[in-house]
Amino acid sequence: GKNGEPVIIHPKDFYRMQQLYQINRFNLMVSDRIPLNRSLPDVRKKKCILRYVNLSNLPKTSIIIVFHNEAWSTLLRTVHSVINRSPRELLKEIILVDDNSEREFLKNPLDDYVKTLSVPTRVLRSNARIGLIKARLLGAHNAKGEVLTFLDAHCECTVGWLEPLLEAIGKNATRVVSPVIDIINDDTFSYTRSFELHWGAFNWDLHFRWLTLNGRLLKERRDNIIEPFRTPAMAGGLFSMNKDYFFKLGSYDDEMRIWGGENLELSFRTWQCGGSVEIAPCSHVGHLFRKSSPYTFPGGVGDILYGNLARVALVWMDQWADFYFKFNPEAAKLRYKQQIRSRLALREKLQCKSFEWYLENVWPEHFFPTDDRFFGKIVHAATKRCLMRPTAKSLYAQPSGNAILHSCIPRPILGQMFVMTKNGVIMTDESVCLDAPERDMQQRTPKVKIMACSGRERQRWQYDEQVEYFR
Repeated sequence: GKNGEPVIIHPKDFYRMQQLYQINRFNLMVSDRIPLNRSLPDVRKKKCILRYVNLSNLPKTSIIIVFHNEAWSTLLRTVHSVINRSPRELLKEIILVDDNSEREFLKNPLDDYVKTLSVPTRVLRSNARIGLIKARLLGAHNAKGEVLTFLDAHCECTVGWLEPLLEAIGKNATRVVSPVIDIINDDTFSYTRSFELHWGAFNWDLHFRWLTLNGRLLKERRDNIIEPFRTPAMAGGLFSMNKDYFFKLGSYDDEMRIWGGENLELSFRTWQCGGSVEIAPCSHVGHLFRKSSPYTFPGGVGDILYGNLARVALVWMDQWADFYFKFNPEAAKLRYKQQIRSRLALREKLQCKSFEWYLENVWPEHFFPTDDRFFGKIVHAATKRCLMRPTAKSLYAQPSGNAILHSCIPRPILGQMFVMTKNGVIMTDESVCLDAPERDMQQRTPKVKIMACSGRERQRWQYDEQVEYFR
C-alpha cells in the first residue's frame, strides 16, 4: 500500500479474505496489512504547493471523527493521516465520537492508544446508538477549536489538505468548505486522485450527485484553478466550518435521524441564509467508498432516509416540496408526521431566502421544471411511445446512451419526464440532455443520444408546433 499503491492478496488467502470482507464491507485483510501511517502521493497542482506557506493567520481547528464499529486499521489510519499531514500549529485537537460501538478493541484499547498520540485526542462515547447527525453534534458541542472539521472514519488526508480549508474560512467565516474527495478502492486500497472539475448537486429524488462543470463554470474555473469554487450542494462527509457560524446557523437538524439528507439540509440552509458552500481544489482527502453499507438502522433504512428528506423538502424547498413528494410516494407518506415548527422558526429568524432564489442564483444550470420551461412526456407521434432516458450504469454515474422509445407509463415516472428550457435545451433528471451526435460515414441520420449536459449547440432543439416536430 506504499504511496497509495494497490495491495494484491495471494490466492491461497482468498477464502479468509472473503470472510473478513463481510465484517466492514471492505477488504479488511488488505487494510490490516497496510501501515497505519502509509505514504500517499502529493496530488496537488504545483500552484497549490507554493500558495500556502504563511500559516500564522490561519484559525485552529478541531477534527471530529464519528465511528460505529469501525475497523481499527481504517479508523487509526484516518487519525494518523491527520496528524502526519497537518501543520501541528493548526490542530487544536482530535475528537473521536463513538456511536455505541460493540467491538471491544474500540473501548479501553482505543482509549489507551490515543493517549500516545502527539496531538491531544479524546474519545467521546454515546451509550445508545444516536446516528451520525447527533454524534457529530456531540463532537461539535465539545470542540474547542475556532473551526470544526468533520471527517468520516475511513479517510486518508494528503499533504496540504488542511491549509486551503482554513484559509478560506479565515477570510470569510460564512463559507462551508469541502476538500476534493479522492477515491480509496474498497478492495485493493489503491489511492486515485479525483477530477477537480466536479461540483455537487442532487437529482429529483434528492439524492446527492457529482456533476461535471460545463460552459460558463468551466471557463471560470480554468481561469483560476486554485481558488475555492462554489457548489450547489456538498457530499457532507468531509468539510470545515467556523464553529460559531455552525451554531448560529442552526448546526444540524437534530430531529433528523441516524444518517441521510443532512448534507442537503445544511447546503440549502447555508446558501438560503447568507453563507456559501465551496470546494477547495488544493485540498485532497481520500475516502473509502464501499459498494454496500455494513450498518443496521434502527427502524429500517427506508423510513429514516425518506423521513429525513421529507423534513428537508418541507422546511427549505417551498412549493418544490410538492414536486418531490409527487415522485416519491414513500416520502409523501411521512410528510405529515414531521415536527418542523422549530426549523421553520429558525428559517424565519435567519431571514432566509426562498428555494426559487436558490435555483436562480446558486444553480441556474439546474434541471428543475420552473414556470418558464415545458415539463412533461415527449411522445413519438407515429408509434405513440414515450421518450425515456437510459438507466445509469452505477449508483453515482449519470445515465447516458441512446435515447429509448418505451411504452408510455400513465403515472408520472422520472425516466419519462423531460424539461425544455427557453434556450431549446431538452434535459431531464441527473443533468442529462438530448444530444444530436455528428453524422458519421455509416449513418445518414445518427441516433439521438442522452448525454451529460454540455451547453453545446448540438444539445439545442427547436420545436415546430404545427407539425409536432423537434429539430
